[in-house]
Amino acid sequence: MSSIVMIVPFKDLADRSKEACLKSGTQIPIYNVKMDKVVEVAKEVESSGAEVIISRGMAALKIMESAVRIPVVSIPINGFDLLRAYVNAKKLGERIGIVDTPKMISSVESLEAILDIKIEKIPVHSLNEIEQAVNILIEKGIDVLIGKFTYVQSAKRMGVKSVMLKSGVDSILQAIREAENIVRVRRKEIKRTKQMQAILDFITDGVISVDNKGIVTVCNPAIEKMLNIPYGNMIGRNIDDLLSNSRISTILETEKEEINRIQEINGMKMIANHIPIHHENQVLGVVSTFQEINKLQQKEQEIRKKLADHGHITKYKMDQIVGESEKFLQAISKAKKYAKVDSTILLTGATGVGKEVFAHIIHSESSRSKGPFVAVNCAAIPAALLESELFGYVEGAFSGAKKGGKMGLFEMAHRGTIFLDEIGEMEELLQARILRVLQEAEVRRLGDDRVIPINIRVIAATNRDLEAQIAKEKFRSDLYYRINILNITIPSLQERKEDIPILCQHFLKELSSNVGKELIGFEPEAIKLFQTYDWPGNIRELRNIVERSMILSPEKTISYSTVLEAGGSPFEKLTQKNEWDVKEMIADTNNQGLLENEKAYINRVLKQVNGNKTEAAKILGIGRSTLWRKLTHNKEGGPK
Repeated sequence: MSSIVMIVPFKDLADRSKEACLKSGTQIPIYNVKMDKVVEVAKEVESSGAEVIISRGMAALKIMESAVRIPVVSIPINGFDLLRAYVNAKKLGERIGIVDTPKMISSVESLEAILDIKIEKIPVHSLNEIEQAVNILIEKGIDVLIGKFTYVQSAKRMGVKSVMLKSGVDSILQAIREAENIVRVRRKEIKRTKQMQAILDFITDGVISVDNKGIVTVCNPAIEKMLNIPYGNMIGRNIDDLLSNSRISTILETEKEEINRIQEINGMKMIANHIPIHHENQVLGVVSTFQEINKLQQKEQEIRKKLADHGHITKYKMDQIVGESEKFLQAISKAKKYAKVDSTILLTGATGVGKEVFAHIIHSESSRSKGPFVAVNCAAIPAALLESELFGYVEGAFSGAKKGGKMGLFEMAHRGTIFLDEIGEMEELLQARILRVLQEAEVRRLGDDRVIPINIRVIAATNRDLEAQIAKEKFRSDLYYRINILNITIPSLQERKEDIPILCQHFLKELSSNVGKELIGFEPEAIKLFQTYDWPGNIRELRNIVERSMILSPEKTISYSTVLEAGGSPFEKLTQKNEWDVKEMIADTNNQGLLENEKAYINRVLKQVNGNKTEAAKILGIGRSTLWRKLTHNKEGGPK
């Protein structure tokens, strides 16, 4: 369907319309229909996609007064058409009269002034006035009546000569140009409306616009969802019937805007913004936006998470923790229990025992697991920078401050966990600020005068004796008691040497992709060498030496000599100062203590592989038959 359609009731007008289309180079469908069918045809072309209808006179008026919603352009009567009718009328009589709308009468007056002629004129405002107007002209003694179809028909019934006003080709061309312009403007308006609707649909805030009487004219899906009221039930209704305590009626009276006002509307706490619409010193209505406070808090958390470093997530889960010693299992049990509450935790233990790993698993097992996990090494960051890193700063807070300021790590940890590692190394001034954060649950950025509420769980860790530090006045006692609500002491590797074989096997699997090798396991002598060492660097040191051993090992099974090489000077000193040589002690099968150690180790490996003797033999670096003999020997107390 063409965007422009013509509907005309007279054949001669249809013919002139075709001529105008040819002249303008446009292709417009022309419907020549009877007067009683014009509305029916107009509805059909509208439903088929027409955007503008061109018609004339009574036909145009009928379409405009019907339920047709698209614009209607009426073909005008211009000065040439009027002059042509006047010339034809003069041929029929001397005294000329005209009945028409006030607009047409105005054109006639212009023609009279130009030609210095006199035409009797009667303006009419409705069809009901036509016959009376024609009678008045007859009483005035006119010879000929000029008018459109309806007026001419009335004159003929009264026996008066008449000349019909007809629109010429130029008038039709004028209507076509007007219709084309309407199509362009209408399409722009539709595009703008769709863009506005898309914006309203996309906005998560509820939006309502009312007119100067408080009647809802616009709303968006978000407000429908908030209020649980369908769109069709909102448009056209008074705002006070929809919202309790909306204050929109008050804004219409006061004509003053309200921004970020916390209100309870229909039982929900919201933040509302009300802006009056001013035009020529009048208020035409109000535009209001609404945000649910609980949704706003969720958005705030999402924004904080997006602004935060993407690395603020946990790296370890409970099933990645390896160990079977009693002390270690006790520590794990505490961690599981403490994860269920939000109280501050202090992790203590020597360097390298895995305090950060424990902090990770506590967070991952907690109700905050979906929130950020922010780890801070208080000893690794210079004291001058640590404060700005923790608390953030506003623009211009100090020389070199980043434009726009910076969010601090406490803010980044909102609704999550912050891990303060090596807290015992923190300067006393900073300790006081940390204490305030824990007490007040709020932070103030450097250079700012406002506080920011935060919801965080704090896990602190240290390898120092904080009570001794307090005695030396190097650590605040009030901060100590604030962070030591719950505590876990993580055992050193020296206290859990029975876990060394399991840890070694765990690191073999974990590091295989890093070193590009898949190794089977360690020789028993190599494991014994690991268990003989004191491990001042704990798990971290063990992992390093296992990785080094994997790289150095020429075989699938890592030997005693490879571990000795990987351990370097500490291991060499260990074997030199021992009263017995580790390797010889392993080889001494008559030593009952060794047999017990060997038995325990074999049983642990079997347990690790769920009793699979073939897999256990690979890990132990021995044949399956040798494993069978050792199991039989240990079971019966000696060789057969």
